[in-house]
Amino acid sequence: MPVLSPRVPPRPAAPRPVRLRRAAVLAVLGVCVVLAPPARAAETVGPTAPVAAPAVVEQPAPHVGQQVCDPAPKPGTADLAGLVLATYGAGRSGGISRGCEAGGASEHKEGRAWDWMLRADVPEERAAAEQFLGWLTADGPAGESGYQARRLGVTYVIWDRRIWSADSAAAGWLPYTGADPHTGHVHLSQSWSGALGVTSWWTGVTAAVDQRSCAEVVDGLADPGALATVCAPPVIDLPPAEVPVLTGRCTVVAGDTLGQIALDHGTTVTELVAANGLTSTVVMVGQELAVPGPPADPGPAPAPAPAPAPAPAPVTYTVVPGDTLGQIALDHATTVAELMATNGLTSNRVKAGQVLVVPAPPG
Repeated sequence: MPVLSPRVPPRPAAPRPVRLRRAAVLAVLGVCVVLAPPARAAETVGPTAPVAAPAVVEQPAPHVGQQVCDPAPKPGTADLAGLVLATYGAGRSGGISRGCEAGGASEHKEGRAWDWMLRADVPEERAAAEQFLGWLTADGPAGESGYQARRLGVTYVIWDRRIWSADSAAAGWLPYTGADPHTGHVHLSQSWSGALGVTSWWTGVTAAVDQRSCAEVVDGLADPGALATVCAPPVIDLPPAEVPVLTGRCTVVAGDTLGQIALDHGTTVTELVAANGLTSTVVMVGQELAVPGPPADPGPAPAPAPAPAPAPAPVTYTVVPGDTLGQIALDHATTVAELMATNGLTSNRVKAGQVLVVPAPPG
């Protein structure tokens, strides 16, 4: 009798693999799935401060133009230059100081501006400049505009046909149309607090917004000898003339300059400075000034004087970048009104390269 093999039931077919999404598998395993946000661009790299920032940093530093000539590099400006060069390792220093006789007004002549020599058409140099300026002008942790510029006392920056100003940071970078397009260097100017190195970047303590002149800053320091130099009052050479007679007073209003006040009252900046014992050409709103002029009552006519010698011939002057008509008038012992009349000007704006006839000073 044949031996029968036990019947083996057929093996059930293998189940089809179930393809689960990675998120579903992790969910089954009890793993919380968090979808990663899109990758963010790397944060702008900048210098590292030697001390922690205070909770509230400086307010934006307004521009305060040159008032005296004291070109020795100020300590905060020299430290800023070294900090930038060490951090980015690109370009070179174009210097801080500029001679008193070179060009027009400039913070270089007070040792509180620095030129970082970089070329906008060289990719690696442009990248370094853009990275630094992005860091310098970026908002702070609480949305403060120009956060690092505030901490370093930087008032404005010029680079590649653009200008950024701390006190108008909300407007961002604006077109710059000066004679030098600044495609070969970054220009940085500082407030006096920044130039003296007393801002929170270096001290950890918030400095007050500083709108003073160099001489006023030094006068308020406990140890003015700590500066590289002590600011000297401006040297103003008055032309030989009779002592001006004071005929009235005026009160400075918003927008006034000493040059405009001189023009409005038919006098000169040098006479206003002498009449009021000023040590700079800066005036403040509400300040009262004595106005020189001819005497209100001339009295009896003086005896005839000898015929004056022939007046010296006028000279010409070529405008350089940074010049203003008021500064040219001051430098040549004349007035804005006389310059405009002599040259047939209809406004007080001048351009670099323009040749002006300068009236001869009184003999």
